[in-house]
Order: sequence, then C-alpha cells, then structure tokens
Amino acid sequence: MVLLHLGDRLRWTVDSPWILPYAEAMDSQTSSNPQQLTGEGLPRAYAARSERERLLEAMVRVAAAKSYEATTVADVIEMAGVSPETFDQMFDDKAACFLAAYDAVIDVLVAHVSSAFASAADQPWPEQVTAALRALVELLSLEADIARMAMVEVTAAGEGASERYRGALARFTPLLEEGREYSGRGEDLPSDTARFAIGGATSMIFDEVRAGRGGELKKALPDLVFAVLMPYLGPEAAEEEMRRVASEAG
Repeated sequence: MVLLHLGDRLRWTVDSPWILPYAEAMDSQTSSNPQQLTGEGLPRAYAARSERERLLEAMVRVAAAKSYEATTVADVIEMAGVSPETFDQMFDDKAACFLAAYDAVIDVLVAHVSSAFASAADQPWPEQVTAALRALVELLSLEADIARMAMVEVTAAGEGASERYRGALARFTPLLEEGREYSGRGEDLPSDTARFAIGGATSMIFDEVRAGRGGELKKALPDLVFAVLMPYLGPEAAEEEMRRVASEAG
C-alpha cells in the first residue's frame, strides 16, 4: 500500500519500504531518447534518482545502526553502492545527506499520520487523534531504523538538525487545533497547548526508541493518547479515551 510519493522524495510502502519509482522515471519521452540511456539501458534521470534514493536510505540505515556521530560518508557510500564522486555531486557532506534523508522520512510520517486523521473525519476529534497516533506507532514499529533516525539520532546531528526536528513537530499541530473548540474552553487554553501535547508524546516515543523498544511502540498507544488529549480535555476525559483504546487493543 503506497503511502506517498513526493517528487524526488522516497516512496514508502508498508509491505516493501523504499520502493524506487521505476515507471515514473522511465517515461516515454526519456526512454525513447537513446542519448539519455545508461549502459544498462536505464534513463540517466532514473540512474541519478535511484542513486540519490539509495544514499538517503543508506544514511537512515547506517545512522540507526551506528549512531549519527559514528557514521561516516564512507559507510553510507558502501551501503548505497555508489562512488564517492556521486556522493559529492549530490551532497556537500554527511550532515547534508542526513538532513535530506530526515526531510524525506518526515514527509512520509506527516503524510501517513495526516491521512489517518482525515480518514476518521466522521468520528469525534479524540478518535481522530487516536487514529493518527495509531498510524504513527504502527509505522514506526514496522521500521525501527526510521524510528531511531527520526526520533533519536536527529538530536545528535547539530543545530541544523535540531531546527528541522522542531519544524517537523510543528507540522503536526494543525491536527490538534480542533481540540480547542471540542474542549469547550479554547479561549482558556495556552497558545502553546498543541506544542505541549506533541512534546509530551514525542518524549515518550523518544524514550522507548532509545531504550531499544521501537518495535513495541504499539503498546504505548494508550499512554500516547492520554498525553495528547489531556491538555485539551483534562485528566478524566483523557483517561476515559485511554481506557477505551487499551480495551480495543486487548
């Protein structure tokens, strides 16, 4: 099931992650021009694109396995199966490659979570939030490397990465704005309520992933639901939704 494909971003599938877009690169205009073909018969546009995607995937995998600080450009090149010259043509350094990979991963996460939220539009807002959080933890549970790269290693990748991380969290705040009206006390809520709610949830995810329990994130769903809903609904209503989610999980 394809979740998204954004230009030259990575295309994610639940059944088979990081699928390269063969068909889109090999359009009729390009493939009919012999000057555009590589020695293997593939269009140059596809070859360049696939090399970039292999480098981005390699960065995710290596950084998750070794840590960002221990990762070297040589590690990434070796896993991606490209030349140092190819890397230099696409990225200035390790940090630039990491940030590009991080941006691609966040695009996937935001699109997937937003889609789940929208698909529950006929449900009350708390249940929409639950649907979004369920989609997030299911995806991160499937891809432990992505979870570690996006939630843990980004914090060690310098100020540029920290800014990207803060910007990524901000992209989820629109999903929570309806909570002000739903709560019936929107005017009394602090302006940073969404940021507080997201911060509480991401701190929990960070702790689980850092402890090596990324594959078990689905178990944390009830607690995440409580953390996000509590600032809007108060502890009693948030706990009621948390218990509902826990009972559904069995």
